[in-house]
Amino acid sequence: MQKTFSFLLKSILIGVIISSVILLLVPDLRQGSGLPLTLFINTDSSSKKLSLNSAVNAAGPAVVNIYSTGIDSAGYNRRRPVERNSLGSGVVMTSSGYILTCYHVIANAKLIIVGLQDGRFEEAQIVGYDKVTDLAVLSVTAENLHPIPQLDDPKTLVGDIVLALGNPYNLGQTVTKGIVSRISNNELNNYFDYIQTDAALNEGNSGGALIDSEGFLIGINNANFKIGTSRSRVESVDGVSFAVPYKLANKILNEIISTGKVTRGALGFVGQAGPNSAGIIVTAISQGSPAELGGLQVRDLIISVNKIPAVSIRDTLDYIADTEPGNSVTFEVNRNGAMLKLEMVVAELP
Repeated sequence: MQKTFSFLLKSILIGVIISSVILLLVPDLRQGSGLPLTLFINTDSSSKKLSLNSAVNAAGPAVVNIYSTGIDSAGYNRRRPVERNSLGSGVVMTSSGYILTCYHVIANAKLIIVGLQDGRFEEAQIVGYDKVTDLAVLSVTAENLHPIPQLDDPKTLVGDIVLALGNPYNLGQTVTKGIVSRISNNELNNYFDYIQTDAALNEGNSGGALIDSEGFLIGINNANFKIGTSRSRVESVDGVSFAVPYKLANKILNEIISTGKVTRGALGFVGQAGPNSAGIIVTAISQGSPAELGGLQVRDLIISVNKIPAVSIRDTLDYIADTEPGNSVTFEVNRNGAMLKLEMVVAELP
């Protein structure tokens, strides 16, 4: 009898200890929710991995390969013209067949072939191009095209994860990843700022898509940064690449589709930020330009244009570029302490 009682007591104590350990390890039991069914299931660890596959699947079918053939004129070292083949990428922007690419990809091309991701090859026609942004619009007559996902304002921010899709070295569609390094004030162009990223771009990537982590287009890949070396060579710089922002690229697309070209206003002057970033100091004026004819002089401090404060040379040139040629604008300038108003007629940027 004593042995039986001792056995039962030990069993009860062991049961209490085991129960306490289980309650400690499984908090849900203390709350009365029962034993979780997944406790003894071997969960797939791959479900926790970070993947951008959905973004690539959304944008990938819209990124095309572009092959162009042109003729280079005879030069100093050649007696006759030679055939030139170029490789690049493009982005299907509309289901009706309009494609954005870089102008340098198809410049002087006699034949342009677009390779779609479903294996089709289509001959493309040039709708128009813009040398300032290095963008060109092509058109193809093909069905079942997949336009790339687009937002009116992608709201691109420094630090955003981005993917560059294109056809480097004709390897087929390739994806490289990076982050947005800079979106303003890179001073590489008078009329707009490139998106700067560290996503790798190589020959053939030009004209391809720069997308965000959700697959929306944020830019058209243009080039990587290059520097001159001591041996008079040009070398690419790793981790510094550029793309034309989507909002500007889409504006160029629509204008070329509507008119066949991009029209920009110009006055023929350049400048730099004034003292304490107040106004713009005129540093040079083109001879015979609207600025010269309107009385603008070097060292004038531009205060405003059409009563809009001249905060930066970029914003001011952008405003003038958006003004239809033939229209007048009024400058308020400070010339040696005297305030003047000058009227100029906007011309078309060549």
